[in-house]
Amino acid sequence: MRRSVQRRRVAAARGVGIGFATLLIVPLVGWTAPAFADEPAARELAIDLFPADQRLEGRLSLPAAMLDEADGVLRLRLAPGLQVDTVERGGHVLNHERDDAGYLDVEPGADGGADDAPLVIVYGARLPAPEDARQGNGFLGEGGGFLPAGGDWYPRQPQAEPAPVRLEVRVADGHRVVASGSWRSSEPDDDGMRRAVFEHPGGRALALASGPWEEGRSETADGVEVRTLFPAELEDAFGATYREKTVEYLERFSDRIGPYAFDSFTVAASPAPVGLAFSGFTLLGERVIPLPFIPHTSLGHEVLHNWWGTGVYADRRQGNWTEGLTTFMADYRFAEERGEARDERGQWLRDYAALPAGEDYPHGEFVGGNAGADRIAGYHRGAMLWRMLEDRIGEAALHAGLADFYAEYRHREAGWPELIAAVDAATEDDLEPFFEQWIGRAGAPRLALENPAAREDADGWRVTARLAQADTDHPWRVRVPLVVEFAEDEGRETHWVDLEEAAIELELELSTDARPARIAVDPDWRVFRHLAAEECPRILREAELDPATRVIPLGGASPAELAPWLGRVPETADPDTDPDSDSGAGAEAPRVLLGSRAAVAEWLSERGLPTRPQEVHADTDDLPDAGSDVEALAWTVPETGITVIAADSPGERRALAGALRHRAQESYLLQDDGEPVARGLWPVPGPWRALAD
Repeated sequence: MRRSVQRRRVAAARGVGIGFATLLIVPLVGWTAPAFADEPAARELAIDLFPADQRLEGRLSLPAAMLDEADGVLRLRLAPGLQVDTVERGGHVLNHERDDAGYLDVEPGADGGADDAPLVIVYGARLPAPEDARQGNGFLGEGGGFLPAGGDWYPRQPQAEPAPVRLEVRVADGHRVVASGSWRSSEPDDDGMRRAVFEHPGGRALALASGPWEEGRSETADGVEVRTLFPAELEDAFGATYREKTVEYLERFSDRIGPYAFDSFTVAASPAPVGLAFSGFTLLGERVIPLPFIPHTSLGHEVLHNWWGTGVYADRRQGNWTEGLTTFMADYRFAEERGEARDERGQWLRDYAALPAGEDYPHGEFVGGNAGADRIAGYHRGAMLWRMLEDRIGEAALHAGLADFYAEYRHREAGWPELIAAVDAATEDDLEPFFEQWIGRAGAPRLALENPAAREDADGWRVTARLAQADTDHPWRVRVPLVVEFAEDEGRETHWVDLEEAAIELELELSTDARPARIAVDPDWRVFRHLAAEECPRILREAELDPATRVIPLGGASPAELAPWLGRVPETADPDTDPDSDSGAGAEAPRVLLGSRAAVAEWLSERGLPTRPQEVHADTDDLPDAGSDVEALAWTVPETGITVIAADSPGERRALAGALRHRAQESYLLQDDGEPVARGLWPVPGPWRALAD
């Protein structure tokens, strides 16, 4: 059913606009309409920000050449809370219409406007303070300001983007500003405001941030200006580190993919707890910046988005390919250089194993989101796609295809077809079936090795086995590494086997020179697949990923204590539930047991379950002695659907839940004074099968 849209006619006269607050829009002081370098058809946007008053004043000028394509009516997006003062052309004020869906309609040629004159829209609003803004929305105040990409905080034509734009921002109250594109200049005005200019050759959904910042500067070998805009104490402590790492990332990705798309890059601080990438800058929360791992991990991810995401834009109508590729070329490569690539892949597959089947969806349907099922579909599944492709065609061919793709589509939109075509052109393989499967299908292969055996003959050794996959109705095309380990520590060999689309099972015979001792299917997790039970311990993420998770609160504990972890307050479950019933092993709804250490231990003991992590696996080396007095404990109870959160105060339980936002990939996490003292995975047998002579 189509929703009716309320429309209102706005008279062609200056006056007071009514929106979130009554605001009289006045002409922007000192604003002129300079020409965009070599781009006569550029939009020209001028913004004045008054943080103390939470006030924004804006003026957009659209060149006449852009109006010729309006076909009678120019339709622009503008957030309903922004009030339009005037729309004029050639000195003539134009009528315009707005509706409650966020559209502004203008007839560019009406009322005698000059044919070659630009169309000018003057508008403004009062914005919420940072502490009052809803997550993801814009705000402005003495602590800082943020106008988000896609927030329609200026009149824009999404269907005509990307397009050249020149943005001039003046900000009061001693603040500085950063915006999408290349930073050109920043200087004080005579009236005490600071003016900054930005240019973008292919702007789409611009973003802007401001704050009471100090500025630090560095430069890359290619002359790219690198800035930090941090509060003074953060600049003194961390500014140099962030600039140094940013220079390193810009040079690294320029060498591997192609020239950086802008003339500057800025790392700016925000009062909001964010990590966001935009054209030419990234915005990090003031509490995020001091975290020691951020410059070495997350910062590189955000910088790389200036190639994948804001250098080449994703055509969101065809899904979002940028996060998987960025995760592969940044986060995964960093782990690889630390010698942790295998661990990273294993974590991704364990997270996937913890995902309920009903939450799974194909990578090609991912549009956005960085938590839960969205993170698995968009980031992990996507990164594994590129890792598997690299195993198939090689690093050189993959990077050549990606470099060609970037060169062709920089500052333009591109979808999966364009990306696939570029990579496909770099190899003699036909990659269409590979992408069709790994982009278009939910689920993953389930692989099993049956009847492995070894025998010696005149030429060495023969290993035989049957490789089978469980999905007999829709088998997967998958290239599988079989790893043979030799006796007497003589190393190992990898044999790649191709399971074609119709191959439910495959009889194998492998030749080796040395005596084989054991064999495994993909022991290093190089294929995106369902892990077998013997290689997949229960992890804390299970409770996080299942929307049906409920809580058993004991001794006055509140379900709200889990909100920092789950992002919601879960429903309660019956505390007398049998852990071996439908709420235990094989549960459709996992249970979180929440309470004091004594109450939790009593509940578990009454049901014959381990009362502490040390009772699950006594040989887990990094767990403290059973008699130690650890304040806060989170752990999964094997062979049940129970996850335990135990601590003696609500504050300790809430702090432990907050830590699980970043630590839920473990089977257990123990904390004292808010710091981890032990974390890890329950031991499992692993995938290896002994080879009998």
